[in-house]
Amino acid sequence: MARETYTRRQARDYDERNYIGEATSLIKGLDDGQLYELYEIVNQKLSYGTSMKKEKELLAVKEVIEKQNQLDTLQLKTIRKGRSEMARDARERDGRTTVHRKKV
Repeated sequence: MARETYTRRQARDYDERNYIGEATSLIKGLDDGQLYELYEIVNQKLSYGTSMKKEKELLAVKEVIEKQNQLDTLQLKTIRKGRSEMARDARERDGRTTVHRKKV
C-alpha cells in the first residue's frame, strides 16, 4: 500500500463540526463541582495519545470550561498542573502543632 500524501491525509481528517458548540451544549446543565470533575477527566485524557478528532473534542471541552466565569481559575490551574511536591509528600503529623511539655 502506497503512503498517503499530506494533502490526502489532511482532507480525510477535515470535518466541519462545531466542536465549541457541541462542548457548550454538553456542559449546559452541570453545576460547578461537576465542571471541575469533567475538567480533571479532560486533562487526564489529553495526556494520553488519542486520535485527532478525539483530541479536538477534548480541547473544545477544556476551552469552554476555562471560559466559564463562575469557576475559580486558581482551582483550574491546580487541576491542570497537579499538586505541588510539598502537598503530595505531606503526612498527617506535618500539620500537627501540639506543644510538647515536660512530663513530671
